[in-house]
Amino acid sequence: MKHIALSFSLLFLLGALLGLPALALAQDGSVAQVTPEATAEATPTRPPNHVVEDGETLTSIAALYDVTVADLLLVNGMQESDLIFPGQTLLIPGGEGASVPAGYVVQAGDTLAALAQRFNTTVEAIATANRLVSSDSLYAGQTLAIVSETGSPEPRPLTGTLHLAQPGETMLMLAARYALSPEAIAAANNLDLPVQLFEGMRLRIPVPGEYQDLPGGWERVRVRPVPLVQGQTASIYVEHAGEGVPTGTFGDQQLQFAPYDAGYVALAGVDALNEPGRLELALAGEGSSDWWPFAEEVAIISGDYPTQTINVAAELEPLLAPEVRAEEDAFLHDIYTRFTPEAQWDGLFQIPVSTTIVTAGYGGLRSYNGGPFEIFHTGVDFAGTTGTPILAAAAGTVVFRDTLELRGQTLIIDHGLGVFSAYNHLSAINVQVGDRVEPGQPVALGGSTGLSTGPHLHWELRVMDVPVDGMQWTRDLFP
Repeated sequence: MKHIALSFSLLFLLGALLGLPALALAQDGSVAQVTPEATAEATPTRPPNHVVEDGETLTSIAALYDVTVADLLLVNGMQESDLIFPGQTLLIPGGEGASVPAGYVVQAGDTLAALAQRFNTTVEAIATANRLVSSDSLYAGQTLAIVSETGSPEPRPLTGTLHLAQPGETMLMLAARYALSPEAIAAANNLDLPVQLFEGMRLRIPVPGEYQDLPGGWERVRVRPVPLVQGQTASIYVEHAGEGVPTGTFGDQQLQFAPYDAGYVALAGVDALNEPGRLELALAGEGSSDWWPFAEEVAIISGDYPTQTINVAAELEPLLAPEVRAEEDAFLHDIYTRFTPEAQWDGLFQIPVSTTIVTAGYGGLRSYNGGPFEIFHTGVDFAGTTGTPILAAAAGTVVFRDTLELRGQTLIIDHGLGVFSAYNHLSAINVQVGDRVEPGQPVALGGSTGLSTGPHLHWELRVMDVPVDGMQWTRDLFP
């Protein structure tokens, strides 16, 4: 059967690439041509939007469209006890809905089946429009062209809650537990009654709530933003039905998860030299039993960073030696990879100076004194003078204050969850290691110490020692 499915996938892809008629896999394993007319006849009609009026009930609306109340509840993710109100919009199964073109950015955990439900279309329609072979063709950050059949370009939520079947559980027991009929539970999972449940079987229970179609006991996987731009920070949030703590990797980075909301969160940085393309997010977990693994590719797109040519005075040229940078980076690595599981900040980061003139942005590929373009600018340079007040970008704890060869007088603040901000080329530092600082608090004075061509602040933000664009943190909330 695997060989048949593989052959069908290859035929489907070849047909899509050459513009040939669509192919379908029959129940007996044969491949048949599907004409546009046949597709139109096979495609079920789509539900329109119905706006509830005064005096209407679910029973009267169901009778109006010749559908059952149970189907009306199911397609709208409602329960029998839910009330309707004038002005509320309901989807009506079996009617004819308006087709609306939509562009959708794939999120972590999306499947073709779930997207088909959310846009009230079919897996085949999405796959054909985007020349996809299977759900394995999806990756976070990918843009899909979808013809929405809900009357709206926005996907409707996939409602429900996760239930993992327990030993000895039956459909009748589930129905009694959730006050639903076995038919409703079976319909929500595309199952035909009678259903024999097995331990660990994943079921979507059609009750209010947001549901993700994920493997095993995963309840929520969220990655933002997608697609990721070179130099950006990714927030990875997960929830799992099992006991234990999630583990994972993002590319070659080991993720450090910490409790957050109802689940766990980890932050990961993508530096400016990371090649555009895709990075794999791989998740697992350990508890009373191993968690079913989850894997997803995430799109990385170019940051379009410029090149920068820097000329420094002859007396500073010894600092350009690669071993000087390597030694200093190795020393700082031990600081930047410390992890505390609590976020000390709240809200957006602040720009660390009152005069916000940027003289050199993050990410520029740099050449010093005519040398090769081998390193990129790992922070943001702000204009200033010797003595310009330097402000803490966010709440945190001072973990380093000293003088370094390249970075000059340097202050480093730990904000928790592996996030550090660094303030370089200072002329003075007025806080001590161990001090707790608040956002906007004056912590130092600007200067031109170290490898510097004039007074300015070089401000860095690092996530587990990956230098990222700190300006993103002034616009986007983390974690």
